[in-house]
Amino acid sequence: MIMQRRGFLKLLAGTSTLGLSPNLLAAEKETFAIYGAPALPSMIIGIAAVQGQLAKQMDVSLKTWRSPDQLRAGVASGQFKVMMSPSNVGVNLANQGQRVGMINILTKGIINIVSKQAINQPQDLIGKKVLIPFKNDMLDIVLHALLKKLNIDSQKIAITYTATPPEAVGLFLNKDFDAVLLPEPMASASILKGKTMGINVVRSFNLTQAWGEAFNTQAMIPQAGIIADIDYFQQHQEQFELFHQDLQAALAWANNNPQSAAQIGKNYMPAPVPALVQSLPYANLTVTKSRDIKTELMQFYEELMRFNPKLLGGKLPSDDFFLV
Repeated sequence: MIMQRRGFLKLLAGTSTLGLSPNLLAAEKETFAIYGAPALPSMIIGIAAVQGQLAKQMDVSLKTWRSPDQLRAGVASGQFKVMMSPSNVGVNLANQGQRVGMINILTKGIINIVSKQAINQPQDLIGKKVLIPFKNDMLDIVLHALLKKLNIDSQKIAITYTATPPEAVGLFLNKDFDAVLLPEPMASASILKGKTMGINVVRSFNLTQAWGEAFNTQAMIPQAGIIADIDYFQQHQEQFELFHQDLQAALAWANNNPQSAAQIGKNYMPAPVPALVQSLPYANLTVTKSRDIKTELMQFYEELMRFNPKLLGGKLPSDDFFLV
């Protein structure tokens, strides 16, 4: 018994020498990994991961995907369990047989149009050269659905697609394009970058406001939020509730401390701190459970179905898609 005790104490001394804690003998925290979009709501997720209460229970981390195709691949492979997603992509994945459901909405309209000369209404896009990242995804979908509703022929707009928002910003500032659709914070980043290059970049008409007027709804586009693997959610419902509270606290803190929030956000997005600060008023951020915004989501999905059913995988989501 004496030898066993001496051996145990020797083991503890050895771990201390290596800079390791005896606490490592206990079980490590379970991982709670969120895969965020390269857009401003990921700043709120990042703040929650750093400051939230869930981090006391689990190893909370945020990683960002580069494109919706990478998001889809991560879900299909089973690697992604909790992820920020365009709101139509979650429905599409579910209708394709993936076991995912919606947790919340994190923005009610994050798409901005910036241009080198003022574009005051959707009709003024006719004849313009416009850049859009992510062909056939949310930015592209919203603009084309709006144009169709307003009976504006999209063929009269010269649209060029890019693989990512940073690529769109680079082309917009360095080539002869008139305007670009961008999520925040990249819209703000393009304005600030333009100033350093001697290019006057301005915000054009409010796309979210134009959507509400065209479709006779409130000025909001429930554009993106968190979806989750259903089995993982069912195994961690208490943790998801705590994470919801962390996100609410993170959003309130960011609004009151934009500079400090941007210092955290710069770790997750390809935009400088000033752009992150400037983008906050234009991102329509929210933390709203999916069931609390279900009516607005279904109205949005119904418009997408009328525009192109393939965007949702051919049908509206079932009630059990809305997890909380």
